Amino acid sequence: MKTAPLLGLLLLLGIVVLAGFSGHTAAQTPAPFVVAWLPPWAQDEGKAALSAHADIIGELSPVWYALRSDGALQVRAGARDPELLALVRQAGILITPTITNGFDGTRTDIVLNDALLRRAHIEAIVNEVLTYGYDGIDIDYENMQPDDRDAFSLFMGELAAALHAHGKRLSVAVQAKTFDAWHYDGVGALDYAALGGAVDEFRLMTYGWCWATGCVGSAPPGPIAPVHWMTRVIDYTRQRVPPSKIVLGVHLYGYDWSPVAAHAAGGTLSGHPPAPPPAGLPRSGHASQVNGDALTWNDVQDLIQTYAPTIEWWEADEQGLVREHWFRYGTDHAVTYADRDSVAARWQLSQAQGLAGIALWYLGAEDPGVWQVLADAGPVLVPTPTSS
Repeated sequence: MKTAPLLGLLLLLGIVVLAGFSGHTAAQTPAPFVVAWLPPWAQDEGKAALSAHADIIGELSPVWYALRSDGALQVRAGARDPELLALVRQAGILITPTITNGFDGTRTDIVLNDALLRRAHIEAIVNEVLTYGYDGIDIDYENMQPDDRDAFSLFMGELAAALHAHGKRLSVAVQAKTFDAWHYDGVGALDYAALGGAVDEFRLMTYGWCWATGCVGSAPPGPIAPVHWMTRVIDYTRQRVPPSKIVLGVHLYGYDWSPVAAHAAGGTLSGHPPAPPPAGLPRSGHASQVNGDALTWNDVQDLIQTYAPTIEWWEADEQGLVREHWFRYGTDHAVTYADRDSVAARWQLSQAQGLAGIALWYLGAEDPGVWQVLADAGPVLVPTPTSS
């Protein structure tokens, strides 16, 4: 079994990239801000990681709420966890729970375009934040209709004003794109400039080049978030959003791909076809569809222990840098995954681009070595809630 050495990416210590946040605690060696999402299915693992590495995480966004069609909040199981709230408050970590729309563009359309429902939704959010003493809220509404672009921007502006009036923060998690894509579902509803002007944090979900059933422009397998694509997303975003607000999404998971029948091919949002896999990585093509099972770091280690595969470092393809590990096992399985090396590469990218920090998806899925990568970069600066 061959393992690539740890990337020499940790020499950029002490670079200031959080200056754009309004108000922060001074530190001798400032470093990028680390945000972590915590989904419902990883509560136990995530809380253990949070407890062990509270000195590294600056902000936590547990996925606790969902949008209802009447504008109210659906409270997920495990939400408002008093133990978790006590932990983050004792550690001085910002708590900004995430609200999703369940990938339901129709439900979102109804609420956004009805003034009464939109106001009810904003009031429900502000009341929840104030009742439980959160530092703010994170909005993750996906697969919206392109025609809802202006309505979503209006909603986010109104929500920002309502939260800022109480000294609370607002972040938005956006599907990544490299061009306007106004006619596409999902990304077409996202006016980066308008949203960036309203929020305190603009979180790029830059980990969707390949997903379970597709890649940008073709079928998998392929890299989950090649650095060349992430860089193009950043370039597009920086023209519309101040870098001091941009938080780079970094994946901590992997995929185990194998052939199946009747799976759809991927989209074409990047404007560039994906490069072929490196030699040895099974090539699916459109005729032989594949499907991917999501993997945590522990899942990946189980596969490595069972099959003793040769692990390869995917440094680059014909489009540019990739920087992910991969291996194959059996006759038709291919695995790409995140580890300390891939996170180090993306941490370096966020620093080189002068971004506010990184957002980890998701807490509980990670290689434990990730925490040493982040610890070596210096202490965390925690921004205070904005009032403007």
